[in-house]
Amino acid sequence: KEGAPNDAGDRRKVTGLNTNTNEKLKKEITVKIKVEFEFNELGYVGKPFWPEITTLIDISHDVHPKLGEAKKAEALMAACSKRGITPEEYAAIVERSKRPFYTADGLAGGEIVIPARVIQSFLNNTCQSAPKALEAYKSKGLTFVGVKPSDGNGGRFFRTGKTAADALQFARLVKLEESNQRSMQTDAYLPDFTASGVIELDEEVITEEKLHRLIAYGGKWYGIGSCRPQGYGRFQVTRWDVL
Repeated sequence: KEGAPNDAGDRRKVTGLNTNTNEKLKKEITVKIKVEFEFNELGYVGKPFWPEITTLIDISHDVHPKLGEAKKAEALMAACSKRGITPEEYAAIVERSKRPFYTADGLAGGEIVIPARVIQSFLNNTCQSAPKALEAYKSKGLTFVGVKPSDGNGGRFFRTGKTAADALQFARLVKLEESNQRSMQTDAYLPDFTASGVIELDEEVITEEKLHRLIAYGGKWYGIGSCRPQGYGRFQVTRWDVL
């Protein structure tokens, strides 16, 4: 047929053309954006739920809360022994469970970071709550496919340049689940800092301009991280450079 590829050479030419076209479309659809988020004086509350917390909850199920101190300590050691945990390991688990932030190296004194999934959860929350005028997408799964935050060097997080030594403490009364009693709870927050990173965006999900508007709106009104109802986690977008 006239105009159709009639030999292997022609087919290779057409295949090569399609491959080049697909690569070109991929490059046009995927963009990388260098961003900076400037947090205010209330800053960011990490409050991670560490695996060690799950371990402690599991152990506590074997320790009745109404036991006296001596019996409680005995029951605690029995619960640890049952799980193959030594007293030294238990003490280390307790200490690790208290880490107030995620860090780049996983150590308590390391650089505080904001994990990609926390940023993606913030974006999902913003998409579900934002006004229609911002043209947000409503499928939460699209965020995890099409919006990928990183530090630009392989780390799946935004960097803050801060450590736990830069954090402050705030206390509040929290209602206990099993009663109307209140208990004093203290958490660490990181004030007045700038988080930086790179967003790799598939513009089939949302355009770069619309994403910029969404993040700016969410940073102002909804915030990121824990304790958002108390005003924590608010930020301004101070850099947005398409690379």
